[in-house]
Amino acid sequence: MVRQRVVLGSVGDDGRASGAARRLRDEGQEIVYVGGHQTPEQLVHTAIAEDATVILVDGDAPALARIAELCVELGADDVLVTPLDVRPGAPRSR
Repeated sequence: MVRQRVVLGSVGDDGRASGAARRLRDEGQEIVYVGGHQTPEQLVHTAIAEDATVILVDGDAPALARIAELCVELGADDVLVTPLDVRPGAPRSR
């Protein structure tokens, strides 16, 4: 598995994000864990500052869409925005 820098956070409660962060870290991923109650803007700015390749988000569809939109607006369109239910590197449709 290729090591990726992953920003992981939640736009709501931090129910699943902390456990996912630990699992991915234990699997060798580089995790930048930001916790819960993050805004889409906070997640994208953190990804840019940390030079992340993936933003893994525990959030709803509108939040994911806004994060993807902000990535494009801020020139980070190479960052993959993925819901927490889909693991980075796993096959998925775009």
